[in-house]
Amino acid sequence: MTKTKEEIRADLIVKARELLTTKGLEFLTARKLADYSGYSVGTIYNQFKSMDSLIVWENCRTLEDLYEVLLTAEMGSDAYENLNRLLEKFVGFVLANKILWFTLYNTHFQNTVESYEPYYLRWIIKIVRLLERNLHKLFIKVPGKERRVSAEVLFITVFSLSSLLTTEKEFAGLEKEYVVRILFNTYLAGMSYLAEK
Repeated sequence: MTKTKEEIRADLIVKARELLTTKGLEFLTARKLADYSGYSVGTIYNQFKSMDSLIVWENCRTLEDLYEVLLTAEMGSDAYENLNRLLEKFVGFVLANKILWFTLYNTHFQNTVESYEPYYLRWIIKIVRLLERNLHKLFIKVPGKERRVSAEVLFITVFSLSSLLTTEKEFAGLEKEYVVRILFNTYLAGMSYLAEK
């Protein structure tokens, strides 16, 4: 039975993820993926414009997985606690998926693709909205646009701090999770101060 284009694409995404998680980003080349998946290099490039495009699909899956994990955070009536629970889920996800997160982090900031596809940005927007909902409860007096920008800044900050969590050598003696939590809550405290003004 011949596989459809969608089935082949899905197979390649799964096989690429297996290579990423077992061997690392530097191992993910068209030739190595072809050898591992059983598909030809030509088939890979028929499915994806480039290996960078394939990696964007992998990163999209990582963001989707992160979003699903964030949804498991127990939400209560205290927005501050909710934000910290989301942070805890985020940190747990990054630590459990270091190679995938390292791939997302590095390729996102290197921006090796011309522009991000809507399917990729959609997951970032969904994650930012989770933060924004709780910021809305926490900072009722802050206008909507400022709250939205604050949620985006908070996401970018946590996204940037995640590199600290995936770095093994440089910060080996540092309590990384604690540092991330302190910086996150310092941001919230600063927002609280501004909200009172």
